[in-house]
Amino acid sequence: MSPAAIGGTLATRLLAAAMSFAAGVIVARDLGVQGRATFAVMISVPTVLSIVTVLGMDNANARFAGTSHTAFRQIVRWSVAFSLGPGSVLAGLWLLLGHLWPVVLLGVPFRLALIAALMCPVTLLTTLLGTAEIGRGRVRTYNLASSVPSACHLIGVCSLLAAGSLTPTSCFLSALAGQLLCAVLLLIASGARVHDDGERVCVRAFGGFAIKAYLPNLIHYGMLRLDVPVIQLLAGATAVAMYAVALPLAEAMFLLPTAVALVMFPAVTSGVVDARAAARIARTVLVAAAVTAAVAAAVGPFLIPAIYGRPYSGAVHVIWAMLPGLVLFSTGRALQAYLAATDLLRPVITATAVGAVVTIALLMVLTPHYGAVGAGAADSAGYLVFAALLGRGTRLRVRARPCEPAAPGTEKVPVVPARPTAGQLSLKTVQDRWCGVLPRRVRSVSSGRTLVVAAGLMTAVGVAYAALAYGPAISTLGVLSVAGLGAVALACALIPDAPLYVLAAVVPLSQSDVGASLISPRWLVALMLVCLLGRLLVGRGIVWPKQAGVLVTAGTVGYLVSASAVIRGTDPLSAGHWQYLLLACAPLLLLPLVTEPGPALDRALLVFCWGSVVLAVIEIVQAGSVFAMKGDLAPADIAVLAITQEGAANHNAMGALFVMAAAVMLVRCPTARKGLPRLVNAAGIVVLALGIAYSLSRAAYLAGIAVAVCYAARRSLRGVLTLGLGAACLVPLLPAAVGARFDSILGSAPDANSAVRLDLWSSALRMFEENPLFGVGYLNFAGQLPAYYQATGDYEVMFLQLPLLEFAHNTYLTVLSQTGLVGAAGIGAIVVLGARRAWRATRAGDPGGEAALLALVGAGVCSVFGEVLLVPSLLAGLVLIILRAKPVPVDVPPPCLPAPAPAPGPVSAPVPAGVAR
Repeated sequence: MSPAAIGGTLATRLLAAAMSFAAGVIVARDLGVQGRATFAVMISVPTVLSIVTVLGMDNANARFAGTSHTAFRQIVRWSVAFSLGPGSVLAGLWLLLGHLWPVVLLGVPFRLALIAALMCPVTLLTTLLGTAEIGRGRVRTYNLASSVPSACHLIGVCSLLAAGSLTPTSCFLSALAGQLLCAVLLLIASGARVHDDGERVCVRAFGGFAIKAYLPNLIHYGMLRLDVPVIQLLAGATAVAMYAVALPLAEAMFLLPTAVALVMFPAVTSGVVDARAAARIARTVLVAAAVTAAVAAAVGPFLIPAIYGRPYSGAVHVIWAMLPGLVLFSTGRALQAYLAATDLLRPVITATAVGAVVTIALLMVLTPHYGAVGAGAADSAGYLVFAALLGRGTRLRVRARPCEPAAPGTEKVPVVPARPTAGQLSLKTVQDRWCGVLPRRVRSVSSGRTLVVAAGLMTAVGVAYAALAYGPAISTLGVLSVAGLGAVALACALIPDAPLYVLAAVVPLSQSDVGASLISPRWLVALMLVCLLGRLLVGRGIVWPKQAGVLVTAGTVGYLVSASAVIRGTDPLSAGHWQYLLLACAPLLLLPLVTEPGPALDRALLVFCWGSVVLAVIEIVQAGSVFAMKGDLAPADIAVLAITQEGAANHNAMGALFVMAAAVMLVRCPTARKGLPRLVNAAGIVVLALGIAYSLSRAAYLAGIAVAVCYAARRSLRGVLTLGLGAACLVPLLPAAVGARFDSILGSAPDANSAVRLDLWSSALRMFEENPLFGVGYLNFAGQLPAYYQATGDYEVMFLQLPLLEFAHNTYLTVLSQTGLVGAAGIGAIVVLGARRAWRATRAGDPGGEAALLALVGAGVCSVFGEVLLVPSLLAGLVLIILRAKPVPVDVPPPCLPAPAPAPGPVSAPVPAGVAR
């Protein structure tokens, strides 16, 4: 690559960044914190919408624009049509949603939002035309055109300041004028001919490459910009202002890697740069980025207050939190350019997906407590994970392709890595000598995982520093708890399959009296992320589910979270409901990426089942003690007292857990080895059956009966009789309180609890009738309940605490009333996909399929009388059971019985076709 090309690109981008920086300083000083925050949101919305709408066309333009002048003109026409079409439609959709739910506008008045929407198609057009110019080798033209918006914006801001009319609206209009002028210049430049006429671009090849490159660029370009609206929702305008001041410096760190990537991409496609040269370039970028970061960290405390003013001194801490990740991310950008040019995008997609998950999770956890500093630490952690995984993935992929492509008719020569000369000391030689001393197992662990573990430790240190420096006082017990959990997480990440076993044990533990207070949804999500990281560290990679399931699940969860953030109730705490909903849906998003049918999942389900058996024993003992101490009361009163005693776990959730575990163990019983293993499995089933009885959950009683009937329906008469005889033997062992609880199901007159539950169902139906499409919003049921509740039973309404009744005690009615038909359709599609997978596996003879079907039946019956699947740990257990079912292709017929042997008799010779007998 030509250093002059990189230098010219870098100089142009530095000039544009300097002009943007100067304009930002003027705007921040004159508009103040609130005005700067409004302007930052107005600028970020068109950028975010263009990132979402581009669908990878920018990368495809750079890839195919240089093939011929005909292809370039075709790409220009596509770019203009695409910008005016989908670019305008998405902006209009944002305005429509903002008109219905003003929170979508992120605090921007509708008049200003309308002006911001005008920039969306213009920004998209400049992006597409600029990348097309890069594709045909005109990087200088792209650099000059891309500097026009910054120059116009600076001139406009200075003119407005001199005229005394500097407002957020006028600042944005000056930026819009610069984008329009840039688009016009790029359209004029597209008339120049660089290549000869040739073939047109194949739509299928163009679209395929665009889709593959879309996800990494969407996350990379949006990681910083998407933080602005998220910080606005979680921490307020002040945090947005601090983050907006730190944002230009963070983007300045991208100048060098972006310039290198722009020049490197066409050089790789033409064969000038190979893997060895790309590695050298990445190391050079790393050194340059580290030096730049050190200088920025040193001068930041002096420059930020001097330039922006004392109110913005908190932005220095944001910069410090972001710098470690930005340094390694700069190296990753150079590696990404090489992989994209050689069509090796799988490591990029994997590293990007994991880095984005880490960023989003930490953003939700850190931003509400630490503001912009927490957001900067979350970004840094995501960049560290991305760079570490991309480096490992690049090494593995390059090793898998050891030969460089040779010209036709020539012999391929293997690429041999260069060795250091004698006496020369380098990092590679030190690593080789160190690995030679270690045993083979330790050597594989240290060489394969050191980078990721080091990145994780660096991130942990940075987050801990931010928490201690800018958060509230943390007790010693809290520090020790976090340190212990961090040690467990690190051990899980280094030991294969250990995170999955820990997750399977955590599911029943979370329903115990002690575990309910220790295992929160956040820790459960953190454990699932450790499972994902553990798979990557041992080289197994991410499990890629089917595309239909991914689209349905991601679309449904995305709609539910977005609707929850938009549709808020009267309660001030309703602004955080979407965060809990995202945590509750995390098993649907993460577990399909880390688990697949196999021995590891079988052992995990075994841990899950026997953990449930242990919990059932504890429940039997605790409930039995209550029955013994309150023997002077009526059996029905004893049952109610056992349920409502202080510190008791959710009996409905516990009963559903026992039902799902019993479903798995019922299917395992016939396949277990004869003798002691089968007896132990049968004993576990008996204990779970008693646990269901002692849970005093009427929903679990009906679910257990439904599971037993479905299981017996697929067995012979002998199996049915055995199961019925075993159940009959257990009945005399049950206490009178359990019998009274079961009799309340069959009783003619419902008790007070049942009457309240029926009235809640009626109220949920009324809410659905009033809000059929989108519902009243997640966790807004309690706020809307007084307007819809009508008491019809024999009980005192004044004793009801309506603000505490957040659900309808029926999952189906809860979904309809709180998410409407749109949410119900998405959730129903997810359930259908899981049931279809289980049914196909059952027909193919897989025991895991039958266990999944039985667990779905049990969970479905329990959902009629409660919201057990809204408990994240129970949902995680059900997802693990469903994922055990082996997916069967649609065209594979189920196994059939062998055909009966033909009856003995004379064998006739075959008759040729067309010959009459």
